Amino acid sequence: MNPVFSYLNKLSRKNVIILGILLLFTVWINNILSNALNYNDLNLDEKISNHFINKFKMNETNVDGVISWTLQGDKLEKFPNSLRSEVINPVMEINSTEDAKWVIKAKHALDPDSLFNSIYLTEDVEFNKYDENKNNEVNIITTEAVIYPATEIIETTKFAVITTPDSKTTGDGLIADMIKGQIKILSNAKRLSYTGDQSQELQGDAMMYDLAKKSWILLKKESQDDKVKIQDRVKTILKTKKREKE
Repeated sequence: MNPVFSYLNKLSRKNVIILGILLLFTVWINNILSNALNYNDLNLDEKISNHFINKFKMNETNVDGVISWTLQGDKLEKFPNSLRSEVINPVMEINSTEDAKWVIKAKHALDPDSLFNSIYLTEDVEFNKYDENKNNEVNIITTEAVIYPATEIIETTKFAVITTPDSKTTGDGLIADMIKGQIKILSNAKRLSYTGDQSQELQGDAMMYDLAKKSWILLKKESQDDKVKIQDRVKTILKTKKREKE
């Protein structure tokens, strides 16, 4: 065989092998890049979180560097195509004063924009107010509520039970101002107080508890504006989950 043709034949075989290896390498790299670019497309189910943190704890500090509130829970979840985040078994501590604090617990929490401006709590919602000596001044139990950490307001339209050291009061709908130390029952308020062996029952459409004075007062019949406003705010929060239900 002509040496020239023999050399060209060997060269072409070598080139074919090299080109084959390069082709396989190119396909492999392209597959890796495609998977990386399409990573977010692999999980677009809005019912399934695509980012989460287990056993987390976070703090919010004010302009002076003092901790305003602490939030922890079993799981913090984020969802595709949504600003919302959700927390499983949240526990929040709000430092209403330098020593006194509120401790809030629930089974579930929803933050519509993940900015912690408003947090919608559901299932076994419980609020406890502790004084500087760690005495439990008031306990509130309800089925759902919205808390506004910045203004330290709690509100719900649901049935609530408020327990203080000497009384138990129930009612439909509640607004608690942690800064002012006031808890207002919006309607169907019933209070049972007890001192030693004696008890006293008080009923009214609306009542307010003053934590500083440790006393309840009857209020004039309230309009339904408060309940309607609370319901509208809850609807706005729940819009973040609307596409899930469609």
